[in-house]
Parts: sequence; structure tokens; C-alpha cells
Amino acid sequence: MRVAYVCADPGVPVFGTKGSSVHVQEIVRAWRRAGAGVTVYCVRAGNDRPADLAGLDVVERPPRRAEPAAREGALEEAALALADTVLRDGCDVVYERYSLFSPALSVVNGALGVPAVLEVNAPLIEEQQRYRQLFDVDLAESTLRRNALAADAVACVSEPVLRWVKRRVPEARTVLAPNGVNTSRITARPAGAWPSGRRAGPQAGIQDQGPFTVAFTGTLKPWHGVPDLLEAVALANADPKGTGRWTVRIIGDGPGRPDLERLAAQLGVDAEFTGAVLPESVPRLLHECDAAAAPYPRPEPGQDHYFSPLKVYEYLAAGMPVIATSVGQIPSIIEQGRTGLMVPADDPAAFAAALNRLAADAALRERLGTQARAAAVEHHSWDGVLSLIAAALASRQEVA
Repeated sequence: MRVAYVCADPGVPVFGTKGSSVHVQEIVRAWRRAGAGVTVYCVRAGNDRPADLAGLDVVERPPRRAEPAAREGALEEAALALADTVLRDGCDVVYERYSLFSPALSVVNGALGVPAVLEVNAPLIEEQQRYRQLFDVDLAESTLRRNALAADAVACVSEPVLRWVKRRVPEARTVLAPNGVNTSRITARPAGAWPSGRRAGPQAGIQDQGPFTVAFTGTLKPWHGVPDLLEAVALANADPKGTGRWTVRIIGDGPGRPDLERLAAQLGVDAEFTGAVLPESVPRLLHECDAAAAPYPRPEPGQDHYFSPLKVYEYLAAGMPVIATSVGQIPSIIEQGRTGLMVPADDPAAFAAALNRLAADAALRERLGTQARAAAVEHHSWDGVLSLIAAALASRQEVA
């Protein structure tokens, strides 16, 4: 089977360090493990190709340079060039990561009649209008409709994303396919190996009382809630009943970094900013910490928390004790008190209390980490994600 994977979003380098890049790579790996030959057709290949994807066939067609108002048309042209290349190469399945101005899936499906999957990760039309600029709304709307109607399966990463697609294209054949994690790449912490030789479990003693480090991974943008994490750490450290001082390791980069560095200094929080790192470096950086955080804020009125958070799946796979806010999809991923601790959003004091609970209970840290890893392996593999999509595809083909 030959799979044409199309990614015409210039904000998603195939070989990059962003979560979206990891998603592309992991779906490609899952297809290859399923026995498919994969060629990636993209507008931005990126420069951080992992060793295991060294032999992956990649076709890159960057868009022409254009002024902002003409850029959307340039992206459509680049996507059509990719589609034309797919038609010349041929394929048995076309799989496209949804982008605003790419009609590639509908073009390839219409010409070749091959099974088609549209993967939708976010309500991009609203995102573009809210955070950037969207000049040609009609083009964005018609592109989504064309692709969603052509697709045999529209794979949506969360319930809010699925509802968004159905509102705009009621006839779309949707399937819920949350994100996953590569439990071979994100490995578990070796048994008993905690930071600085600290022990967990019943043998923990006074020397195991800190300092502790909580990790965050992700792009530093407002919707990740990192300011609340920094405030929570400051509150935890100021609590006279706390059993150890907390520091923060922020793994990732983004436009919010300067403000976060200033806030950490103002709060007196010892924070390490690693900058962007390669995906293969993430497990080691996590294992050097005592806990991991997903401090998402509550969405604004009228907004949905539509993420299927890759960071939470990776924390679980790394065997980390997780503290996360109970918003969006997180309650469907974390089992309270078993695979992590959930606290209310926008409540740094509650987050601080959870940090100090972990600091005071080495056995709890060990138990949460062990059970988190088991849940990742059993329930959240990328192969499982692809099997959901493939089953929906097969079902549609049987009906046809």
C-alpha cells in the first residue's frame, strides 16, 4: 500500500520540534509499522530529521513569497502543486493534515478515486481570525468543505473539533481519533531512578525532600497557562507547611518566553528555560524532574478547549507524576489519583497544594508514575490511533 501524506501548512515543519511536527512524524511511523510505504508531500520539510526517518521519501514545494494579502493564494498554489505531484506519483491512500488553503485531498481523491483521510487538529478558521489574519474567508470555508466531503474519514482529535467540523460540514464522515504517544520513543524512568539519587517509596528519607523540579513541555503561547504554573510554584515555596522547595524546567520555546522569564524573576522562582529541543531529548529532560505539569487555563466564554494535548500523553509515557488542570480533554486522559492529579483551572493555589502533596509523598510520586506509564502503553499508542482511523476508512469503503 502506498500512502501519500500531505501537509501543506507552512507552520508545521515535518522535521521540527513542535508538537504538530511530532504528530506528523508519529502518524507516518504508524503507517510504516502497518506495512505501508509512505511519501510525504509538504510545503516545509524542516531540518531536524530523526534517524529512523532518514529514508522517508519527502517532496517539498515551498510557496512563493507574497505580501500578506496574497499569501493565502500562494499557499493554495503550492498545495495544488503538491497534489499534481501526488497524481503523477500515484498512491493507494491519500492522507492530509488539514490546513486552511489546501484542496489537495479533494483533487487527488477526485482524480484517482483512492480512499482519503482528512485529519483535523484544530478549528483553524477561527484560530486564524483570532490570532493572525484571515483575508479570504470564503476560500478557507470552501476548502474545508471540499476536503471534508471528499474524505472517506475525517479524523478529529477531540470532541470539540469533531463538533466544529459537523457544524460546518454536516455530511462529513467524522471519527474521533485523539492523539497518542510513541512509548518506544518516550521511555519510562528506570525503576527507582529519581533526580539526584533521590529515592521513592517506603525507603525515602530526609535527604529525599528536595529541591524538587516540575517540568513543562510545549510552545510558549498564552493558551498553555505557564504563568499560572510559575505562580503555583511561588505559592508552594511560600507555604510554611511545604516539605521541599520547587524549581521549574520549561522545555520548549515560543513568543511568550521573555515575559515568562521576567515573571519567574519577579516571583522569585528558579526557572530553567531549555529552548526548543529535539523530540529524542525530551525523555531525559523529563526524567531529571520530579513531576510534570499541564496548567491549561479555562477557555474564554464561547470558546472550547479543543486540544488533545500531546504533552500529557508524553508525560504519562515517561512515567511522570502529572498535575493537570481539569479542562477540555484532560479528564478523559487522566484518572484522578491513579495516573495523575487534576486541579481546577485558573487556581494556582490548588496547583501549589498538589505540588506540595507530591513533595511530601514519595510513594505517591512512584505510584502515579508507574500507573501513568501503564496507561500510556495500554491505551494511548499511535498504532491504536491509526487503527481507529483505518477502521473508519474500511467501513466507508465497504459501504461504497
